[in-house]
Amino acid sequence: MKISAPATVLALLGGLLLTACADDTVTPDPSATARLDRENGIVVLPLDEYATSPADEDVMTRARLAILRSCLQPKGHNGVAPPESAAYAEQRPYGLWLPERAAHNGFALEPREDAADLVPPPGGWSNEADPAFNAAYEECQPKVMDQMLAVSGPPVGAGSVAGSLTLDARSLAAGDPRWEAAREEWKQCLRDRGLTPRDGEGAWSSREAVDLLDRQGDPDTAKREEIRIAVIEADCNEQKNLTQRLGDVEAGYQAALMKGKEAALEEEKRTTGEHLDAARAYLAEHQ
Repeated sequence: MKISAPATVLALLGGLLLTACADDTVTPDPSATARLDRENGIVVLPLDEYATSPADEDVMTRARLAILRSCLQPKGHNGVAPPESAAYAEQRPYGLWLPERAAHNGFALEPREDAADLVPPPGGWSNEADPAFNAAYEECQPKVMDQMLAVSGPPVGAGSVAGSLTLDARSLAAGDPRWEAAREEWKQCLRDRGLTPRDGEGAWSSREAVDLLDRQGDPDTAKREEIRIAVIEADCNEQKNLTQRLGDVEAGYQAALMKGKEAALEEEKRTTGEHLDAARAYLAEHQ
């Protein structure tokens, strides 16, 4: 059985990424807005105060995998690598939105500065297709399960209060006329700049950006083309204020859905905070 890092985490914790069913009678709160943290590349919405952020989830994932490695290494296995997302903090919920980063990185994410624990150990990460590794994993899993649960947040997606509300708010926001109006302005900007916007709710880049993946040739030429396309996409996002506008729509629905659920959200936040502190403490002590 091949086990990847994300699959390992889900298998260990039994988390399920569930879809939400939103109530289309919700009226968004017009006073709620998104805060754009350009320095860190993060879009801050009302539920972020309660939801497990990608950065915090990465901390807990790294702690879980480190705990697992503490059992695997005496058996001759280094364990699986932390997820690639643990190396980055930047968020792009509505496509590239920082032209200055696009001009430097193209479509690549800005790496974290504190990612030393992501460096492969001597000998590299374990071969996840190795039967010996899988046997050791199966033996270690029940032994360290309680430790891993102590450094884990609530189940992902609709398995938590904040996660469920986040999914509902996104679904409602995507159905709001303001959402498609903003997206259409952004798409037209791409067309005016010679790019082809892709269709589909989850499509936040151009067809040319996708085609880059299949291109072969000189790496320097390819990187220049990547940066050119990335800058256009980020410029259009900024010119049409896409990330702020869509973030504000989503924030309005989040704030509306949160009303009456503050106590449950606070309790979930408290428990997650305790587990996050435990994860950080474990990494500080064992890395």
